[in-house]
Amino acid sequence: MASKAHLWRCSCASAALIVALVAPALAHAQSAPATNADIIVSGIRQSLANALNTKRNSDQVVDAISAEDVGKFPDKNVGEALQRITGVQISRAGGEGSAVSIRGVDPGLIRVEINGQSTLSTAAGPAAGSATNPAVEFRDIPAEFISRLEVVKSATADMTEGGLGGTVRIITRRPFDTKKDYLAGSVQGVYGTLGDRLDPKFALIGSHLFAHDTLGVLLSATYEKRSLWYDQAKTTGWRQIRKVGAATTTCNQTAQSGCVDLNNDGTGDFYPDIPRYAMYRERTERYAMNGIVEWRPSDNFRLFFDNTYTRGQQTLNSQLMQINTFSALTSALSLSNDTSINAGNAASYVQFQQTPVANPNSTNALGVSYRNINGTIDRQTYTGTLGSEWHVSPKLTLRARGGYSWARAFNDEIDVVGTQYGLTSVTVDFRNPVGAPNISLSTDPTSPAGINNLQIQHKPRQNVQTERNFQFDGDYDVGGFLKQIKFGVQRRVTDLNSIYHDGTVTYEGYTATPGVGDIKTRTWVTGTAVDAVTSTGTNAAILSQIQSYVKYADLGDHNFFSTGNIGSTNIQRWLNMNMAIANAAGIPTTYTTSNWSPGDTYDVKQKNWAGYVSTKWGFMPFDRALAVVVGARVIRMETIASGYNINTSAGTFAPVSFTGNHTYVLPSANLRYELVPNKLIFRATATSVAAAPDLAKIAPSMSLNTIAQTGSRGNPNLSPYTAQQYDLGLEWYISRVNYLSATFWRKDIQGFPYKRATTETYNGTDFTISTYYNSAAPVQINGFEAGLVYGFDFLPGPFKNMGLQANYTYAKDRGFTTAGYYSGQALGFPGLSRHSYNLSAFYDDGRLNARISYNWRSRYNIGPERDNLNAFGRPYGQWDSSISYRIGDHFTAFVDLVNITNAQRIEDEESAYRVSTVETYGRRVYFGVRAKM
Repeated sequence: MASKAHLWRCSCASAALIVALVAPALAHAQSAPATNADIIVSGIRQSLANALNTKRNSDQVVDAISAEDVGKFPDKNVGEALQRITGVQISRAGGEGSAVSIRGVDPGLIRVEINGQSTLSTAAGPAAGSATNPAVEFRDIPAEFISRLEVVKSATADMTEGGLGGTVRIITRRPFDTKKDYLAGSVQGVYGTLGDRLDPKFALIGSHLFAHDTLGVLLSATYEKRSLWYDQAKTTGWRQIRKVGAATTTCNQTAQSGCVDLNNDGTGDFYPDIPRYAMYRERTERYAMNGIVEWRPSDNFRLFFDNTYTRGQQTLNSQLMQINTFSALTSALSLSNDTSINAGNAASYVQFQQTPVANPNSTNALGVSYRNINGTIDRQTYTGTLGSEWHVSPKLTLRARGGYSWARAFNDEIDVVGTQYGLTSVTVDFRNPVGAPNISLSTDPTSPAGINNLQIQHKPRQNVQTERNFQFDGDYDVGGFLKQIKFGVQRRVTDLNSIYHDGTVTYEGYTATPGVGDIKTRTWVTGTAVDAVTSTGTNAAILSQIQSYVKYADLGDHNFFSTGNIGSTNIQRWLNMNMAIANAAGIPTTYTTSNWSPGDTYDVKQKNWAGYVSTKWGFMPFDRALAVVVGARVIRMETIASGYNINTSAGTFAPVSFTGNHTYVLPSANLRYELVPNKLIFRATATSVAAAPDLAKIAPSMSLNTIAQTGSRGNPNLSPYTAQQYDLGLEWYISRVNYLSATFWRKDIQGFPYKRATTETYNGTDFTISTYYNSAAPVQINGFEAGLVYGFDFLPGPFKNMGLQANYTYAKDRGFTTAGYYSGQALGFPGLSRHSYNLSAFYDDGRLNARISYNWRSRYNIGPERDNLNAFGRPYGQWDSSISYRIGDHFTAFVDLVNITNAQRIEDEESAYRVSTVETYGRRVYFGVRAKM
């Protein structure tokens, strides 16, 4: 109810503000004499005017953000800038905007282009999980390179497939943007309150025309350091616990009699599974370079070579403390009598208890683990395009281009995990305003003396993606009702490769054999992980060896959650298992055959042929311009997926390969009608789009259990997603800067993947195989968008320099059948917030430039978590601001504030009573100087 009340208050306030501001302006416009003179705009107003020109003149449904000058982009990275666009929602990593969804569609199904060339993902997946996330990492793309961002929401036949939610076009500056030589740059500092560190950022861009202004060269580069610090109070999962002696079959989705049920409501209570604290520290260096060479020997021909390279290098030292709770009561494991259950049937206070054991180890004991995620992550991308444009005649234009994209994510993860088994109690108290776990232990978390188990894990994963493409396009201006014909062909070959190694050494002070400790080394020679004993010793000997390493632990660099609010915390510091421990023990060797994981290694190649024809028609009904763009794109997708088949019972593996072919015809129609010439525009669209499924679902990683006759595999024949999209909207361009728009839209998504088990035959034996299939039922998303930009030019004095920018999006899904495992209730389409909005107020007098912005989204389904529950993001809003002052003609000083009110991000697991994550990353302050010569 709180979120609805918040939405109601903000919606009413926003509506009242809009009416109050626009009504007198409309009255003024009606009474003012007609004039053809445009108000001269600059700064923020110039950026808004440029963006509105892009939107107004487009044949498609497009929203844009324009940078009036280098470094004056409204946000500090591309992802954060995109959140200001209607219908766009962002995902954050360490407080920075990292990925975007458009109209509720998953970030992995958004196509991203730099100057028309595909940009590939550099998501470094978890070391033991799915290797590839197709969402583009926006944090590494510097805003300083960008002239304009476009979000295209309706398709035309000439657009490359892949943007099921939409296409993000990143358009960089070009050497012929101006005839004058251009040199600009910026120097700035970045301060984060949680990390308490000051980091530098530098940007430089310049262009020059040679050979009598026929050859243009533009070069730009950026460098920055960032200390990304963020803390999480997390309950990794919520699970039901079995009673003493109860069978597993009596405590599950359909049977509850064997579950602990303290409130006697007939349903098992939910208890925290791995509650933990985490202090993530990611020291980041980012480099980026952009170079464009363009040759224009005449007005009717140009040849260009575009290159963009980005690199983000992170050094990790993330400090976690997590509790190893239990899933079943025994004679030795119990819950305290004062355990309490809240109205959501989840523990609000619980103490896990264990009677003292003489031989505490991972199989029989309550424990706490101090885990550090160390190592490095290296993300690199390159996009390059060689292309030409030839105006053969006044009617015919031909274009040809070849492109290459490359992305590499190398996650060289080194984990150090020190565990103390044998705790007598662990208390977790959720009775605080945000429902975060307040943890108490029966040991001192700042002392290494009790650690009796140590793991050194080296788990490097490398993902490499490439795309090679060639396309030929032509435009022919016909004249008459048929204005133009477009035609073209395209060939794209994308290769996606992932390889994973794992070298883990475990020192066990206690084992199942009394008096004996051991050292184990992990091997993958059978295709699955086996921790083989390499040496044994007495308890005292192995414990002494463990202590000789963990003595190098420290307590980190700050108190836990120092910039957030989770109520009181009993633990503010705990052991930091740093790289000094890993170096002392020795980092395991991983690049050997025995450390290679074949089940996590695969290659997927996609080969696409596409051809299209598009026509543009023009009519003048009622003396008003009507433009209709109608066309169709035919695509053939071929998939070749290679990997390894793992036989877990036989301990063997063998290569396996699959192919799949799909052909689609994607029609599209975009209508644009000027009800009032250049002022009031009506739009209607009906388009079809397609996108390949997530790599993790089509990779042929296969595992068979010959004893249970079960298995799982990817599905290379999983069909691409397809969608039919519809828009109906009005756009009112009140002046060069001011406008009001409203759009109703709908998406019908077919082929959404779901998991099911079927019978398949291998070597004459039937197996029950779990894999993904395309849903026969479509998912429908209906929505409404509204946008407003208004400058208060009608007000007197300095008030005329003020203005307002606002947008609102409503979206609701229908047909998504996935329901809660326990509740049976519909979960909602992943990533879709029912409501979201942006509000910005600005001031710009040509010298002083200021803006304050608020971005908010409602609750949304993140996706599956542990213990058969889905994680949900709580409503989240954030205030940001910027102010700059122009000093003379060449310099501008600026200060930007991000997350002014220190907002916290919260997640829960299908219930407000099961909070899973509370995250703080503090405020960020940017300050510096821009220069332009």
